[in-house]
Amino acid sequence: MSEKIEKLRVLVYALLIFTFLGGVFLYSNSGKEKELVKTFTEKKRYSATEELKVEIKNNMEESVCFSSCYPYFMQSEEGIWSNYLYPQCEKKNLVENCIEPNDTKAFGILLNEMFVKPALHRLAIPACIGCIVGDQFRVDKILYTNEFEIKK
Repeated sequence: MSEKIEKLRVLVYALLIFTFLGGVFLYSNSGKEKELVKTFTEKKRYSATEELKVEIKNNMEESVCFSSCYPYFMQSEEGIWSNYLYPQCEKKNLVENCIEPNDTKAFGILLNEMFVKPALHRLAIPACIGCIVGDQFRVDKILYTNEFEIKK
């Protein structure tokens, strides 16, 4: 009788350990889904006279579209992330460019034309998901590039 109880006890412990390890595995992988839209700069450090090169990869099943007024906002980190000041857009804010599913697009920004200050930066890119070129632009998601430093 005691041999049966001992085998049952070992089986219960084994099941508890497998259940615990399975839960740990599921919890550790729960936040690691593939980035649906990946935005990144070519480098991590730029001088204020360089061209900032940005690439956007759309891994979604829908198009990702951008504004005709402000397709991106330059942000600097000063304790919190804050946008550079931009003048009011004088034209109608429409969807101007889109990246189709599983496609990649790149663009450049001449930093000397933006009067950027030496600091840690990133771009905040308002995106409209599933929109059509010419539609009224709406912000469905803000995409952020990696952080990059601008030196003098």
